[in-house]
Amino acid sequence: MRRSDFPYVVQIAAHVRGQQAMYDFHARQGIRPWPGQGKHKDGRRYIRWRFASLTAAEKFARQFGGSVVTER
Repeated sequence: MRRSDFPYVVQIAAHVRGQQAMYDFHARQGIRPWPGQGKHKDGRRYIRWRFASLTAAEKFARQFGGSVVTER
């Protein structure tokens, strides 16, 4: 799998609790979890979850309070 196959990214603050619930979300949807860490330009840390589907990314963002970013 290539990074370009997962162009939809949900950014969530790294301090958010419930990361197991985020992995469970992926299991229920039958999709591979692809988390990564990053640092925002203002210095805050966040976790970036990648998705192949915009629909899945939006659903994840609504459930866990993140924002969707498209990387193409």
